[in-house]
Amino acid sequence: MKKKQPVKYTNVIYGVHPVLELLQSKRLKIGAIYTLKNPIKSWSTIAKLIPSHIQVSMVTRETLDNVAGTKDHQGVLAFVGDFPFSKDMFTPDKQKFVLLLDEVQDVRNLGAILRSAYCTGVDGVVLVRGNAASLTPAAIKSSAGLALHLPIHIAASMKHAVTELKKSGYFVYCATLDGSQSVATIQFQEPAVLIIGNEEVGISPEVAKMGTKILLPQRRPDISYNASVAAGILMYSMGLQLKKIA
Repeated sequence: MKKKQPVKYTNVIYGVHPVLELLQSKRLKIGAIYTLKNPIKSWSTIAKLIPSHIQVSMVTRETLDNVAGTKDHQGVLAFVGDFPFSKDMFTPDKQKFVLLLDEVQDVRNLGAILRSAYCTGVDGVVLVRGNAASLTPAAIKSSAGLALHLPIHIAASMKHAVTELKKSGYFVYCATLDGSQSVATIQFQEPAVLIIGNEEVGISPEVAKMGTKILLPQRRPDISYNASVAAGILMYSMGLQLKKIA
C-alpha cells in the first residue's frame, strides 16, 4: 500500500477576499497564514474562519511583500497546497454550462473572467496548457478569490477539448467579431459551451469552425470589448437564458 505523500504548501494566495474565499471553500489544504502585526480591518472576519490547527504568524509588511512577490497582498496571505484541477473532462449530466478560454494570456483578464464565471452560474472552466495565463496568485486575486470555487480542467489543446465536449452532446458557441448570430437574439441550447478567445487574435480559426459563431453588438465594427468584459456580458446573457442565475 502506497504511503500518502505529505502536502507541500508551496503555493501562496494573497488578498483579503481570496483568503476569505479560500477559508470558505475548503477546497485547498492550508499550511499557514501570515498577516501584519498591526491587524488589518478585515482580520476579525478572517480569524473567525481559521481552523485551530492552522498556524497564524504576525509578520512585517516587508515579509509579506517578499513572500507574495507584490505589495498587492492587502496585509494577509496563506500558504496552500496545489489547486485541485478536475482530472476528467466535464459531462452534461454534471456540468450543463461550461466556459472554455482559448489562450487568454493576461492573468488579470483570466481572474476577472473567472470571477464573472462564478457569478453567472458557470459549472466548469477549461483552460489550455500552453501559451495561456495560468491560475497564479495574481489571477486568483483578480477573481476576488471566486476562482477557488470553480471546477477547472486543464486541456492539452482547445481543439481536443471541444471535440470531447461535442461528442458528449454540448452545443458550442464561439464569441467572434464575425459572428452570424447576435447574442441579443439567439436562443442558447443546453448543455452549452461558451468559448472566449485570445485578447489579440480571438478564437483560433480551427476552433471557431467547431461551433456557432455569436456576435456581441457594438457601436463600430473596427473596435472590440476587452476580453473579460465581453466574456462577462456573454456569460450573463447565457446564464439568464439557461436559468443559471435569477
